Amino acid sequence: MDPRQEIINIGKQLHDQGLLVRTWGNISCRLDKDRILITPSGIMYEDLTPEMIAEVNLKDLSWEGKCKPSSELLVHVACYNARSDIRFIIHTHQVFATVAGSLGVKEIRAEVDGDDMRIPCAPYALPGTKKLAENVRKTIEKHKSANGIIMSNHGTICMGSISDEALECAMEMEEAAKIFLHGYCHMDIESEFLEGFSSHINSGKIIYDKADTPYRVKRIHEEIYAKRPDVKHIVHNKSQACRIVSRRATLMKPLLDDFAQLIGTSVRIPINHHGHDGRRIIVKKNVNAVFALDDGAFCLGETRDDAQAAALVLDKACIAQIAASRYGSANFLSYRDCHKMNRHYRNSYSKLAKR
Repeated sequence: MDPRQEIINIGKQLHDQGLLVRTWGNISCRLDKDRILITPSGIMYEDLTPEMIAEVNLKDLSWEGKCKPSSELLVHVACYNARSDIRFIIHTHQVFATVAGSLGVKEIRAEVDGDDMRIPCAPYALPGTKKLAENVRKTIEKHKSANGIIMSNHGTICMGSISDEALECAMEMEEAAKIFLHGYCHMDIESEFLEGFSSHINSGKIIYDKADTPYRVKRIHEEIYAKRPDVKHIVHNKSQACRIVSRRATLMKPLLDDFAQLIGTSVRIPINHHGHDGRRIIVKKNVNAVFALDDGAFCLGETRDDAQAAALVLDKACIAQIAASRYGSANFLSYRDCHKMNRHYRNSYSKLAKR
């Protein structure tokens, strides 16, 4: 099979499995000792075509193609340089492995189908940086037999000599992470997007997706649009995790890169915040989630895709928040790193994804 088409096919399989969403994650394939193919930045996997996949020289990182290579190119290069036997690499932001990798642990250990599975965790560094690539390289060299590693607070690297091996690695890692979280955090929460009452702005008027939207909820939408004129779409996520956080937490600080990028540097939750009874909402500039007591969160965006992306990321972040509270510790990201990622996403990556 043509390697470019193989990458596209694997992307579709990962998408169908829920392991790749929107433009998040990336896939690469080794052509020979000096060249790889890698997916581009900011392209939906369902829109990916062979000519969009870049060819990269491993020695000098020069590339050819219609689209710029993934921002995580350095991580892929580090993996190929550390493992000459590897031909295929998948990087995902899959939910449970990423959540497990936010708890500050050095490895995830679980019994999967009778086998003792150990997944090493590479120390955190900002996405797309040389430091992250170096952390990944050192982790791979320390754990030569591991085809899967977790980049702490970020996502996974799944490797294989063939594409099916890398795909299987991704699925096994997710299963192992679920078992780990169930054992150590008593987690039995599914990742989901459970839509409540959403809306959008059309010609200056609020259009509700459902005719039976309650008056109480309409007041929330009205307040959000009044305070955030940049917002044109609101997606209401009533997932189990979002509802748990909406009634138990007062503050969400980022445990995950994509939370900092899409949602903000932190989210205050109105329940008993500064003595209030939780019946108000907190709307802030550059914070794309608004919680309502026991009703999940309203996720904001300029487009429907933006708002829905925020809803998906928020659900994963809420699962991480719950896991951290039950585990008793976690590796929260620094405000400085979160601010840097949020600003970069708003100014660069989100615009690229809309092209």
